[in-house]
Order: sequence, then C-alpha cells, then structure tokens
Amino acid sequence: MIYLHERKMLFEVTRDMAAVAMGMQPADLIIRNGKLVNVNTAYIQEHMDVVVRHGLIALVGNADHVLTDEHTRIVDAGGRYLVPGFVDSHMHVESTMVDLPSFATGILPHGTTTIAPDNHEMTNVFGLKAVELFKQSAKGLPLKVLVAMPVCVPSIPGFEDAGATITAEETARAYQEGWADVQGEQMNFPGVIYGDPMVHAITAAGLRAGKVLTGHYASLELNAGLNAFIASGLTACHESTTAESILRKAELGMYGQMRYGTAWLDLPNLLPAILENPEMDTRYFTMVTDDVTPATVAEEGHLVRVVRKAIELGVPPIKAIQMVTINPAQLLEKARWIGSISPGRAADILLVSDLEQLVIDQVYSDGVLVAEDGHMVVELPRYAYPDWALHSVHLNPLTRKDFEISVGEDPVQVRTIRVVPGMVFTQEEIIEMTPVDGKLETDPSRDLAKIGVFYRHQPREGLTGTKGLGFVTGVQLKPGSAYASTVSHDCHNLLVVGMDDASMALAANELIQQGGGIAIVVDGKLEAVMPLPLAGLMSLESVEVAARQVNEIEAALKKAGCPYDSFEMTLSLLGLIVIEELHLSNKGLVALKPASPPAFVDLVVKE
Repeated sequence: MIYLHERKMLFEVTRDMAAVAMGMQPADLIIRNGKLVNVNTAYIQEHMDVVVRHGLIALVGNADHVLTDEHTRIVDAGGRYLVPGFVDSHMHVESTMVDLPSFATGILPHGTTTIAPDNHEMTNVFGLKAVELFKQSAKGLPLKVLVAMPVCVPSIPGFEDAGATITAEETARAYQEGWADVQGEQMNFPGVIYGDPMVHAITAAGLRAGKVLTGHYASLELNAGLNAFIASGLTACHESTTAESILRKAELGMYGQMRYGTAWLDLPNLLPAILENPEMDTRYFTMVTDDVTPATVAEEGHLVRVVRKAIELGVPPIKAIQMVTINPAQLLEKARWIGSISPGRAADILLVSDLEQLVIDQVYSDGVLVAEDGHMVVELPRYAYPDWALHSVHLNPLTRKDFEISVGEDPVQVRTIRVVPGMVFTQEEIIEMTPVDGKLETDPSRDLAKIGVFYRHQPREGLTGTKGLGFVTGVQLKPGSAYASTVSHDCHNLLVVGMDDASMALAANELIQQGGGIAIVVDGKLEAVMPLPLAGLMSLESVEVAARQVNEIEAALKKAGCPYDSFEMTLSLLGLIVIEELHLSNKGLVALKPASPPAFVDLVVKE
C-alpha cells in the first residue's frame, strides 16, 4: 500500500500538546526507557521517555502519568539511544541521479529526516518551473524537504549559457509562492565581493523575504574577500578545503559545512580545526554530503557515513551528532521545529543500538515508523512528471569535425586543465603541442585528452557560443576511449572527454539519442550507458538500480584507463567555472584565480 505522509504544525495543535504532557489526553506514541542523546546540552540522559502527539514531541522525561488508549503505540527502547533525525543543510538530490521520492526511500533508513536541497541542477535546465516541480514532488513524503532556491543560473552570467536565467524577480516569486524555504548556495562569490548589482539584487530578495542565505566561497583568500562575502548576508559555506579556512569562517560567525561526499572528501582535512582546539565551541560547525552517488547511498548510507567518519577520526560521538542535528537546524533557523528531541519539536527520532558505530535500528519521522533495520517499512508515492521534464536534450547529432581544433602548422603553448582526484578544483598547466595537419590532437603518451562542452538546452536568441573545446590531463584515458555526460555542473550542457574525435562523437550521440545520461566508449565501442531522462540528470529508477548503473559506468571508466574511484563526479566538474583555477564552458576557457575576478582565456597562449 502506498503511504501518504501527513504533517501537523505546532500552531495547529498547541492545546492538544499541552493536554498530553499534563496527562489529560492520550498520546499517539510513547518510547520508553531510552538513553537520550541530548544535543541541547551535549550529554546522555538515562531512563528517558519520549511522548508524541500529532507527530510532535509532547514530553521528554518520565511518562508514567501520560494517558494511553487503544490507538497509543508503546515502544520499549530497552536502553537504546534516542538520537534526533539527521539534517543535511546542503546537498543536491540530482547528484544521486534519482528523483526525490526515490531519494527519500534511499536515505530515510539511514537516519536522514531533513534535507535542504539546492536543486540548481534542474533549475539550470528548466528555470523557475523546476523549483515548483521539485516542491510538488515532495508532497506526501515523510522526508522534510526545505528547498533551497537556486540563485546562480547560470553560475556566472556572461561566461556560460544554461537552459534558463534566474534573476531577483524569479527569486522573490519563489519565496512568495512558497516554493523555496532558504536561499541556495551563492556560487558567484566574485559577483558578491566585487559588487555585481544583479548578484546583490538576488541577495536583497532573500534578505527581504527573511531567508537564510547559504554560500559557496571557493577561495583561499580569507580576509577582505571572505569578510565582504559574509558582510553581504551569506551565513554558511561548504567549500572549505583546509582547517584554516573552516576555522576562519566559524570565527567570523559563518556556519562551516564540512563536506564528505562521494568524490569530495574534505572532512579529514577540516576536522583538525576542531580536534586541535578541543575546548572550542563547535556550534558553527556542521557536516554535509553536498554530492553523493546512488552507489554511496546504497552501500554506505547518507549522513550516517559522514558521522561515522568523524567519529573514526576522533570527534566525540555527541559532538559529531550535534553537527548533523541541532547545529544545522540552527543554521537553517528551524531549531524550534527540528534538530533535537525536545518538546514542541518534530518527532524525528532514531533508535540507535551502538552509538560509536551508529547502528540505527528504527527511524521515526513525525512520530511514524518509516524504516527498520536499514529498510523502509512503508512504500512512498511516485511522482508523475510532465512531458517537458523528460525531454531536455535539444542538440543535433555531432560529427568528428565538431571536435577539431585548428591552429596552423607551428608548435604552440596550450592551456590545459589538470584534474585532481578527490578534489573539486583544477590546476592550469601550459603544455607545448605540435599540430598535426594544422590541428591539435590528443596525446595518450602524455595523458592529454580533448574536452568539449556543447550547449544542449532549448534553442534561443542571444547565444554567443554553442561549444567550447580544450584539453585536459590527469584522466589517463586509453586510445579509443571517451566519456560523455549531460551531468555537467552547473549549466549541465553536454560534456565530452576523450582520446579521439570519433569516440567522443559516438559517446555524445548516444546521449543525444537517449535524452541525457552518461556514456563510456572503450576501444571505439559503447561500453556502458546510464540513461537519465529527468532533466538529463536523473533516473526514474530506485537508488539500488541507479547504484548498479553507476557502478557499471565506473567499471567502464576503469576499463577505459581511468584508475580512480567515483571519477565520473570529478569529470562532471570540468565545466564548473566558479571553482579555481581553469574550467571550460560552452563559450570557452574560463580562468578563476585567487583574489581575481573570472576571465576568459585563450586556449593557445599568446607570446
């Protein structure tokens, strides 16, 4: 039977809540004899009861006086730990390559009960109607979905073409319509710190609506620029890669969102900020997933894997749990509703039998048992998507000529993108190349592959470039191999990387025919394809099915010569022009150097 979740808000039921706590009305749920992990005070309380009415907590303490009737469910915790449901304050559902109902089914058994998803992937494809669609698809789910309004569509206007443009007017409308609860990551930090009026108009729209503004300060400059960013109203950032950076942000009153996704494993580099300062107040430190694949969710869990990693690295369990409960709830300014097991809060409760290993036995969302022993015990509704959401690739088939780079006969110095496994940033390298018949070609002996980004959204007036071409090193592809994907952060144009033009065209055309996805070519033949029909970003399958398909893609990538785990995620960032140092958009190469605004640069370095 399909389960449709209903949720009461506190203002609707305050008299009933008081009556249950006073022993004058029966409870819906009583969990007895638990060890309460009190994130408000950072200690454990023995022999605690929790009483629930209307999905909200009415009492925490001794429930001997609380009334029951034939509808009251009584659960004996048997001394197990009572932990608040986990809160992910920054993540992208699209990165799991499944839609929101499938995502909820995948993460609820692992204890995540609230997410603040920035769906700027879909919004870069469809515009504001993607935000409305996302909010609608959350209805009836026992997962709290606090949609973060995408504000960088495209990420840096003028430097790339996405499928839509989001302005201050669209941002304000999303808040007025109730489609968005917080403001998504402001990736155009150069626009903030250098005073771009359009960027600041969007910031003003969020501040005027009373929304929390989340950020993306991807720079190691931690004085003037960081202060300017925070002074403009940005309250959180997930882009720290060093302990110095995360500590500096916390010192300035910015919530540091320590990231531990599938490919961006920053957490171990950030935790020394805490571990080396054991007396420090850690209220401004949170942990987030940002981007995780379906394979990670299926095999390791969601936020729970982040907490386990933090504990493994030396963070006390209660402090680690605070960083995914009360701290992010306060960041989102929702601590009166979520983030702790306290009266008046949502009854999002995890029964945990081992606190060090975080073994989650049961998951309650709004007082409803939704998962037990790692599996859902209710079936969630699917969402019927409109036709436009399933047809988003508008690109004619490509040929080998579309990948040719003509420069003349003389040797040239070429700007090349070096990828760094496990990191979001790239490095710029200058490599000398000798043209072949007037064209620049790949060189497997030097690990030098070709990269192309092709505009794939609805045709429209005003486009100034439909493709960008360049070179990338660090991928280690073999001859006859190629990778293509319509998951190309954040504009999500068609991204192709390969060792020869024919293989690149083959991979690209498979995705054009499929309507989006990821394709791998090995030895000149298609090796693996993962269709992603929803916005060219997501499957309509379950997390488990998507996990199997991603594993097939990763196996094919390794067969193609790439030795790294989850490297499809690293490749998907080659078009992310808001990250240092060198990336490629459909308009060409974009350089973003520390303490400098973004700039187009030529592929061939001029003397």
